[in-house]
Amino acid sequence: MSSEDSTGKDAGELEEAKLSYEEFVADISKKLAVAEKRLDLPAGTLAEFYREPDYIFVIKIIAAAEPIVNELIEAGMSRSSGGLGGRSNKEMFAPIAAFATDKLPLSGRASKIELAQRLEMINDDDIDFLETIAVIRNRYAHNIRNASRPLVDLLKEASSHNAKISRKLLYGMDVTFSELPNGFCKVLIGWGFSVFLEHAEERLHVPSGGLFGLLAPLQSDETVDYSAWKKEPKR
Repeated sequence: MSSEDSTGKDAGELEEAKLSYEEFVADISKKLAVAEKRLDLPAGTLAEFYREPDYIFVIKIIAAAEPIVNELIEAGMSRSSGGLGGRSNKEMFAPIAAFATDKLPLSGRASKIELAQRLEMINDDDIDFLETIAVIRNRYAHNIRNASRPLVDLLKEASSHNAKISRKLLYGMDVTFSELPNGFCKVLIGWGFSVFLEHAEERLHVPSGGLFGLLAPLQSDETVDYSAWKKEPKR
């Protein structure tokens, strides 16, 4: 093969890779646009994540994820049938849902995330994503010196303390952030966020379980069986 042929082949492969990358980013943006509509946000607030400074991008993920978790809690408390005294579960548990979404912290012990898990509205992978991105968000939010730092730096630091961080942020995908350019790390985190949003949309539209089913065994002095979950809620 001549050098000209080799150069032409390399250029073709580069262009193909560029198109695949652009399609990947466009697909993520499309999924984030769905969340914009659900949260009644102006177009581009989330979908144009690749244009945002890194710290704004991460803060926006948490700012958007929390109201989604609130919706999951409200849906989990109201979706099953069989309310007491002729009242729907939505009506009966409305005060509990209002308290939980207003007063509980997003993550940690006795949090919105733990409640959403007990309602079977999020799974272990969703929890890993939310709790890990919350750690990165806190690094940005609680130290102004970090505001100008690229996302990849904070990911590398977090990886030094937790080797599984990429699998938690990327739903099982194992990558080495230190070997990736910052822009691609940002896109991958955007993809992880889009997966969480997809899961949330599915659960907000597919009824199963619910708070009444969770509480019913307690009314008969039985023990709640949590074996259906992969592991106990995180402490």
